[in-house]
Amino acid sequence: MCYRSRGKTTMTNYREQVASEVAEAKENRNSGGSDSQRESVDQIEIDMGETPFVKFYPTTAITGTFPENEGNPIIRFRDEENNGHGHQGYLGLVVDDLTIDTSEDGGFDMSEATIIETDEDDYTEYRAVNFGDDSTTEKFGGEAVNIDGDQYGIESRTTSLDERAILVVDRTAAVSVAKKLDRDGATRAGMDEDTGQPNSGLIEYAPEDADAEVSWRYARRPELREELLGTDVTTLVSRREEIDNGFTGYTDEDGEFALPVPDDVDEDEVEAHSDEGEASYAELVAADDARGMMWYSVFDEDGTALEPVEGDATGYSFLEWRFDPTAGHLPDDQWEFVQTYQSQGLPQDEETIVDNIRENFEDANEERIVGLIQNGAGQE
Repeated sequence: MCYRSRGKTTMTNYREQVASEVAEAKENRNSGGSDSQRESVDQIEIDMGETPFVKFYPTTAITGTFPENEGNPIIRFRDEENNGHGHQGYLGLVVDDLTIDTSEDGGFDMSEATIIETDEDDYTEYRAVNFGDDSTTEKFGGEAVNIDGDQYGIESRTTSLDERAILVVDRTAAVSVAKKLDRDGATRAGMDEDTGQPNSGLIEYAPEDADAEVSWRYARRPELREELLGTDVTTLVSRREEIDNGFTGYTDEDGEFALPVPDDVDEDEVEAHSDEGEASYAELVAADDARGMMWYSVFDEDGTALEPVEGDATGYSFLEWRFDPTAGHLPDDQWEFVQTYQSQGLPQDEETIVDNIRENFEDANEERIVGLIQNGAGQE
């Protein structure tokens, strides 16, 4: 081969829909996109010093309007203390005019939910809480709040914020929110066999044989689905063990039932078992076989729970575990061309690569070869 170089909100029953999500996750537990020429979507411009951050706790539902025509309003904050590992950090949802649900009509009792402005000692300006939750209590006659053992002074209380804010979705469960809001959240990041390029999937999962410290990572930053721009979206956080809380007869390490036998169940007819796949999540938590889990759900302005969708993201998916230079099954001579081109250190611009392809082949997959070369395939 020869080579040459060239110069150059409606009210809905939240609980029923959340229960459906939890049940699907349980089934999954038991059952064991884009190329280099894409343009990147602009990130929304925001003054971090002037825009308040809002954290929220079970069980609360926060509704806000995503800005329209201002760029992507989902910010992924990396955990710099852990070298920005791809699975850590938290999401910031830039929304306008936040409100908190205080009803009892959505399957959850949120009548004691409120947004509290905390004192200057808190690094977060607002925290949305539900005083009906066992882990949230008022202190000092209502002058402070204790949330899961952490105490914050209260400056004021409200049910709405008439300004732009950043809603914080943290913990590893934040990935579920990212997938539901993202343009291609349903696609697992990996190789596209048709194009020979990485697809635009959001999350890359480590293969079973990978020497990886974590099981998944963000392959790119989340991008809000276009149909959600300018619309009201509700984000609800509840507790998984309060949703999947049935009695199945699961026993702890001492052989005792993890949960009390319900009044309407004859204990003599219960078949005790230790199958984690059959147990409810509440039983697993009670038996110390699982940790309590916050469950995030997202609803559109009609009150319908959002599910991840397949689509086209504009950002490039960078693969750490699943990049396959042979994806697309190039013929051996064309794959050899890719390797040799790389080893000679020839220019990476598309025009030069195409010129060289055409000098060596009458009929070749130019797009795939260009993509593989520009992505560094064939290099040791």
